[in-house]
Amino acid sequence: MSSKRKVFKVLTLVAGMAVASHAALAADRKIVILQALTGGAAFVGVPASDGMKFAADELNAKNFLGADKIVYEVADSASARPQAMAAVTRYAADPNVLFILGPTTAPEAIPSAGVANDAKIGLKAMTNAVAMLAAGPWGFISAQPGAVTMPPLGDYVMNVAKVKSCATVRFTDNEAYVDLERVFVEHVEKRGLKIVERTGIKQADSDFSTIATRIVASKPECVVLFTLGPSAANMAIQLKQAGLPPSVKLMGQSGLSSPQLIEIGGAAVEGLIFGSDWMPGGSTPAGRAFAAAYKAKTGKDADNWAALGYSYMNVVATAIKAAGPNPTRESIRDALTKTKDVPVVVGSGKYSYVDRIPNYGATFLMVQGGKFVAAPQ
Repeated sequence: MSSKRKVFKVLTLVAGMAVASHAALAADRKIVILQALTGGAAFVGVPASDGMKFAADELNAKNFLGADKIVYEVADSASARPQAMAAVTRYAADPNVLFILGPTTAPEAIPSAGVANDAKIGLKAMTNAVAMLAAGPWGFISAQPGAVTMPPLGDYVMNVAKVKSCATVRFTDNEAYVDLERVFVEHVEKRGLKIVERTGIKQADSDFSTIATRIVASKPECVVLFTLGPSAANMAIQLKQAGLPPSVKLMGQSGLSSPQLIEIGGAAVEGLIFGSDWMPGGSTPAGRAFAAAYKAKTGKDADNWAALGYSYMNVVATAIKAAGPNPTRESIRDALTKTKDVPVVVGSGKYSYVDRIPNYGATFLMVQGGKFVAAPQ
């Protein structure tokens, strides 16, 4: 064998060993996407899951974790507490699962946080219900709680909408919305706004005729809805049917950020203003790039929940990267608690945790011409 051929064989062997060594060092970092893909919260869980998957695929394509890859398994909590808890138990028993991104709603997340803490696995739920944090250090809320978002909403109602009295409607079977309404009322009453009616409904309710009549009779200048989009749409329709004057302003919070608000509510929700995490189409260069790429890949416009899912996956991936070359459940949890100014496409574009309470800013949207547009400031 010639010396040149020997050298070639040696170089080939060395290159092959290098590739093999690189492959041996590469590892999968498994995340479970646990969202409500069916049931009452599916209109949140499905786009949120899609946004999370989109983010993971994009991060892998960019080699965000170097040789390592984010792998994910998608599971359905079915908008149900028992199924969410069972899923957390099942995945926590798999040592390959490093983190659980979900579940979707407070009724699922609060008990699931207890399961996650017992099993010592990190869990980042879509909810803003701070009650889930009490279970222990392994649970994280994803959305900004009322203490962050309700004072700006209250100030908007008084300073921009310039109303002097309001009625409120809240979900009573979802602790996150109970808390939102409570913080809002406390804030505006201190500033002199009169609350003329406070009404509770359940997420499964659909007949609001009696409630609507009572609210109209209280003669508010605004009605603030602490519900999800579909319920708010039905409430708006029945308020109009009960004789709510066109001059009465409809207001709300980020739970209304769903195409279903417009699809169901139609003309009844025209002019409704609400706080939102996401400006349709994006309000930053990163947001606009995400909106365009998401539309190109899925054929759908990114809604509030898809944008949040995309952002939350980026936050978790950043924690995995910060946890070092051999991340564990504990090191990921510790890194996540130190999250600061992670780039996201919602709010102001930067996501931080302080004592597991997230802060990333918000905007205000208005229904106009059957679309979500920027609200008056």
